[in-house]
Amino acid sequence: MQLLLFNLGIGEVLFIGLVYLLFFGSKNFPTVMRDFGRFIFKIKSSVSDIYKEISADDKNA
Repeated sequence: MQLLLFNLGIGEVLFIGLVYLLFFGSKNFPTVMRDFGRFIFKIKSSVSDIYKEISADDKNA
């Protein structure tokens, strides 16, 4: 089961980056993209942990 909102490919990430550049310029672009990547990683790992806990509870029940 996949979380559709955060199932981002390279094309989507590039699109988000281009939109950011168009609206905000390139001054803080690397920092913003790094923070965005960290945020996505944390969300994905949290969702993965939740799925693991649910499947472990199903096996124990």
